[in-house]
Amino acid sequence: MEKMRRNLKCILAMTSVILLALVFRLAYIQIYGSDDLSAAMRAQSMIALKGSNTRGMIYDRNGQSLVADSKNYIYIIKEDEFDVHAEKLLRKLSAEEVGSDNEGYRVYSSEHYNRSCGKSLIENNNAYILQASARYSDDQLAEHLIGYVNKEDNSGAAGLELMCDDQLSALNRRVYAVADVAGNILQGRGLIIASDEKDDSIITKGIRTTIDKEIQTAVENIIEAESSPCAAVVMDVKTGGILAMACTPEYDQENIQQYLTDGGDELVNKVTQGEYPPGSVFKIVTAAAALENGVDISRKYECSGSVKLGDIEIGCETGGEEGHGMIGFEEAFALSCNSFFVQLGMETGADNIISTAEKLGLGQKILEGFPQESSGHLMDAEQRYGTAIGNLSIGQGQTLTTPLQIAVMTNCIASGGINRDAHLLMSDDEKNRQVISENTAEAIGGMMKAASLYGTAASLDLKTDTGDVKAAVKTGSAEYGILGENSSHGWITGYTPCDEPEFTITVFVENGGSGSLSAGPLFEKIIKYLEESGSYSRPTLA
Repeated sequence: MEKMRRNLKCILAMTSVILLALVFRLAYIQIYGSDDLSAAMRAQSMIALKGSNTRGMIYDRNGQSLVADSKNYIYIIKEDEFDVHAEKLLRKLSAEEVGSDNEGYRVYSSEHYNRSCGKSLIENNNAYILQASARYSDDQLAEHLIGYVNKEDNSGAAGLELMCDDQLSALNRRVYAVADVAGNILQGRGLIIASDEKDDSIITKGIRTTIDKEIQTAVENIIEAESSPCAAVVMDVKTGGILAMACTPEYDQENIQQYLTDGGDELVNKVTQGEYPPGSVFKIVTAAAALENGVDISRKYECSGSVKLGDIEIGCETGGEEGHGMIGFEEAFALSCNSFFVQLGMETGADNIISTAEKLGLGQKILEGFPQESSGHLMDAEQRYGTAIGNLSIGQGQTLTTPLQIAVMTNCIASGGINRDAHLLMSDDEKNRQVISENTAEAIGGMMKAASLYGTAASLDLKTDTGDVKAAVKTGSAEYGILGENSSHGWITGYTPCDEPEFTITVFVENGGSGSLSAGPLFEKIIKYLEESGSYSRPTLA
C-alpha cells in the first residue's frame, strides 16, 4: 500500500511538471511568439497577388488622385482547374497573366468584366474573381510627368514614379486574397493590402504634386487635337508651382517595351527633355540683358530688311525686303524685328546676354531631382564671339532650350524679375530670387502686351472688349536644319492676366513654322479655358 501511495505521488508530481511546462510554453507562444505565429497563419491563409496597384498614391494640388483611378479585375484559378475553356474566356476579356507568389494558381488581370464570362469561369473552373485598383488607366493623365514602373519589381522607372520611389514604393506592400488553410479563397473577404514591414503605420501614403488636375486635363485635350508633336506647360506665377505639363505623342504606361524597341520619341517628355532653338522668344533675354546693362529703352536702330555681320547676312522676316526703317524698342519687340535685336545684341555684348540667360533659368536643369530633364545649351566662350552675336541675339545658332526653361524665363518677367524656382511637389520650399530689376521686368511686360495688341500675336483672340489684352506674350519661329533641309518650330510664351499675373503659359509645336500660326491657337484655347472654368484666383485646398 505504501508503495502504491509513493507511485501515485510520483505520477502526480510528473503530471504537475508537464502541466506547468505546457503553461509556460503557452505563455511563451502568446507573449513572445505571437508575431511568428500570426505570420505563419497569414502565410497559410493568404494568396499573394501581383498585378494590382500597391504603390503610394500621386495626388494633384487639391488632393485629387492622378493614378489608380480605374478598376481592374483579378481572376484566380487553380492550376488543376485551368483548361482551354478558361483560357478562351480570359482572352475574350483581354486578361493578361500577371503571376502570383504562390504555386498552384494561375492569376490574370483585366480592366474588363463580363457577367456571362465570369459566371462560366466560376461554374466550370471554380474561378475566384476579385476587383482591385489598377495603377494606370487607358486614358491616363500626365503620363510623361508621372512616368512608369518596372514590372519586374514594381519600382519606379521614370518620371515622378522614379523621382519619389522611396515614398511611393510604400515599403513593399503586397495584395493578398484571403483563403482557408486548404487554399480555397473565402468569397466576400476581398483583398487585403499589407506590408513586409511589421509596422504598417510608417507606410508613406503618397505624394501631393503642384499639378491642377482640371487644368492638366484641359491642356492635354487641347494639344492632342494638334497634328504635329507639341508641348505645353502652365505655371503658377505666384509660387512657381507647375499646374500642367503635357506633350504629344502619348504612350501606354503598361506597354513600355514596345516603345523601347520601336525607337520613337513617345517616351520623351518634351517639356523637360526636348532641346530646341528658342528663336524669337529668346529676345526676352536680349532685351532684359540690354536694359540691365545700361541700354536706354528709347534706343532706336535702322532696319533695312537685313543686317550683315562679316560674311553672313541675317534677314528681318517681319520687315520684308525694305525693312521697318528706323524702329524703337517696343515696336521692334512687338514686331520681332531681327535687325533691331542683332544691333541691340552687339551693343549689349555676348557675355551680358549669356549671364542674363542663366539668371532667367536657361542653360541649366530646373526641377530638383526630376530624372527626365535636359539642361539645354548656351553658347560657350568660343561659340559666342564674332559674328555669332547675330544668332545669339535672336535665339538661333547653338542655343538650345526646353519648353520648361522658356516658361521659367517668362515667369521671371510676370513675377517682377523674381525667379521663383519651378517645382512639382507641394512640399517643396518656395524660393524667390530677384534676378533682374522690377523696372526691367515691367518694361519687357509692356513690350509683351504690345505684341498681343498690334504685334506678331495681334491675330490671336487675346483682346478684351475694352481694347486691352488678356495676355502679354512673345511669339517665335525657330529655324533648324536636318540633313541640309531647313524647317522651323513654333513657339509662344506669355502670362495672364497682364496687370496681376496668375498663370504663365508656354506652348511649343514641333515643325510648326510660325509661332503665331501654330502654337498661338493652342495658347489662345488655354487662355479661353482658364477664363471659362473660373480658374483665375481659384483657391488651392490645404
